[in-house]
Amino acid sequence: MLFKTMRTGLTGLVAGCLFTCATGLAADSQPAQPDAVARTDRPRIGLVLAGGGAKGGAHVGVLKVLEEMRVPIDCIAGTSMGALVGAGYASGIPANALQEFLVEIDWKSVVGGLGQRDLQPIEQKRAGVTYSNNLELGLKDKRVVVPSGIVNTAGIEDLLRTYVARARMQSSFDRLPIPFRAVATDMITGEMVVLDKGDLATAMRASMAIPGAFAPVVTDEYILADGGMVRNIPVDVARELCADVVIVVNLVEPSAQREKLQSATQLLSRSTDVMLQANETLQLRTLTERDVRIDVEMGDIGTADFERVPDTIPLGEAATRAAMDRLARLSVPESEYLAWRQKVTASQDIEARLAGVRYEGLERVNPAFLEQQAQVRAGDTVDTAKISAEAQRMSALQEFESVEYRLTGDPEKPTLVWLPKEKQVGPDYLKFDLGMYASEGGDIAFALYAKHHRAWLNSLGAEWRNEVQLGSENLLATSLYQPLDAAHRFFVEPRLMWSRNWEYVFLDGERLARYRLSDFGGSLDTGINLSTRAQVRVGYAYMHRDVEVNTGSPLMPEGERDDAGLTASFTYDSRDTPFNATRGGAAALEYFRSEESLGADSDWERIELGLGLAVPVRNDVIWMTLAGGSNLDSELPPDRTFRIGGPGSFPGFELGELRSDEYWTASGSYLWKIKDIMSIRGQALYAGLRLQVGQTYERLDEIEEDTMYGGSVYVTGRTMVGPLTVGVGATSTDSYSVWLAIGRPIGHGTILERGIFR
Repeated sequence: MLFKTMRTGLTGLVAGCLFTCATGLAADSQPAQPDAVARTDRPRIGLVLAGGGAKGGAHVGVLKVLEEMRVPIDCIAGTSMGALVGAGYASGIPANALQEFLVEIDWKSVVGGLGQRDLQPIEQKRAGVTYSNNLELGLKDKRVVVPSGIVNTAGIEDLLRTYVARARMQSSFDRLPIPFRAVATDMITGEMVVLDKGDLATAMRASMAIPGAFAPVVTDEYILADGGMVRNIPVDVARELCADVVIVVNLVEPSAQREKLQSATQLLSRSTDVMLQANETLQLRTLTERDVRIDVEMGDIGTADFERVPDTIPLGEAATRAAMDRLARLSVPESEYLAWRQKVTASQDIEARLAGVRYEGLERVNPAFLEQQAQVRAGDTVDTAKISAEAQRMSALQEFESVEYRLTGDPEKPTLVWLPKEKQVGPDYLKFDLGMYASEGGDIAFALYAKHHRAWLNSLGAEWRNEVQLGSENLLATSLYQPLDAAHRFFVEPRLMWSRNWEYVFLDGERLARYRLSDFGGSLDTGINLSTRAQVRVGYAYMHRDVEVNTGSPLMPEGERDDAGLTASFTYDSRDTPFNATRGGAAALEYFRSEESLGADSDWERIELGLGLAVPVRNDVIWMTLAGGSNLDSELPPDRTFRIGGPGSFPGFELGELRSDEYWTASGSYLWKIKDIMSIRGQALYAGLRLQVGQTYERLDEIEEDTMYGGSVYVTGRTMVGPLTVGVGATSTDSYSVWLAIGRPIGHGTILERGIFR
């Protein structure tokens, strides 16, 4: 029951705890001798667990064999992953339970953020997508501010809190079932800091904070980062804590090979290993004949191979069994060991009826907003899983980089105090995106995109948004998203924009002309956020359009025109990612009615619907899409007709090759996973086969077509540089295309290309 609850909470807790825990952390670089350790007629045994990222799972295998041999542990000192395993054992979790916990961690959720998107508000999903990167910068004092860590650690933080939920209530690490120390590095002085009190989860997180990758843990006195830089094997810390004899677990990597030390990245990675080995060697040289050193050969398992953690546990077991002769003298009689085991075993489950819930430490975000979003309230009976799920929901909000909590007051009826930490780079945020598209038929396009938004302009959470895009599609836009209630259910959004795009007009598959379309106007939307997945908008829009032939013979009329009228839209999105979704669905409906009485030059209307579904099949994915548009028997301006063609709407045609008053299209794709790029981040390449059918009506080039069929084969996936797709498609009309797309998708002819499935 202990870890069933913890597993349930793991993926939930992933979204936000570590840095706000720092406010309760106290540390001392010269820890005092704990009163809790009592002398016996046997030597006091200190366990030293080395850092090593994913390799640290081997420590659990070591502990399993030590338990088999009835070797009691009197104190523990650990660094990084060694601190994580050591803190769990010191908190009272036996080795088998530790193994169960580590093996069943969903690392894609904890480290990669899988599942977090479904918890984001629908407006956050709709407005916040960038494709080529996930980097969010800040803007302060007229300069760009980079986050202190490039990896979102919210999942790791919540994992740690759930892992030692009850032990966190004990502020002194001397009073844990087994006295414990975690080692971190003070980035101010460069010296070792031994953490002996405060929040246990925060101490672990500080010890694991690899500079640059993970943000440090900041306290009033220190800026704490990975302890491996100064003491990856803290033998001296264990001796100072209690140890007459130390058992040291050393995680051994294969020797460096000359042929693998050629590139800059290889040498940079090796420099980190050299730094660790230097301080490890100094500590290992202090071992005496009484001490036991266990060398665990890790083979090809690397620091970041978290999905291979289960493979490390047997390696730790094997290495410990090889040292059984040296460990045998530390074994105690069974009765003595059982008494020790009973004394140090403790459950980490929490269950209590809440006397109250409050929010502290907020500067910008209105606590009333969080209260309205909350699913845990005063009077509720909660456990670690329920608190974890609530923390996950809160940390999915774009305003926070982590979400800490504590239980105060009566343990039976405590008050739940939330300590969400607002992003340090805010409240002005910057995002950038890049995209490129090219086809064998002559399409070459690129996009350089930037977005600024300022959050929480007022107590209701108004947000000022600004967009700039340069390339084949140019855009300048500004809007004010203003919630009308504390829950952010109702909102209004006025928007001004200018755009200039170049579009080709085709005649029977041949490029006839290139048009420049310039738009200037605005809109006023009011809407309802129905859930985290659905939103409805209605409003008014005005657009002044200038249509001009850039090259070629005109097929559409030129000139200026005003379009104005009523708009309505519906959005639904449950996808796990906005590009190359592996599960979930999306739907979009857009309607516009232009009326002379509302400022337009002519009356017309159009409606468009798109549906998409991604279904996982083992490691593969099935995609299905359906889309259609109609002029509702009105007369659309030629430049407002639907544009079909390109990999987003109908592969085999060039981008926007077909223009028509009405259309429908349906497709089905099967994607075989062919290579994992970074599995923990969900990055992989797929080989895809797509079959498509569709029809257009009242085409601009007056060519009447029967039902069209098409097929395409392609390679696609999310990579470290963003989305990548290369493919070839052909149609029953003897058209074909070969294309390459990287980064931000380009093309917006149909609703499919505006966000259903890329």
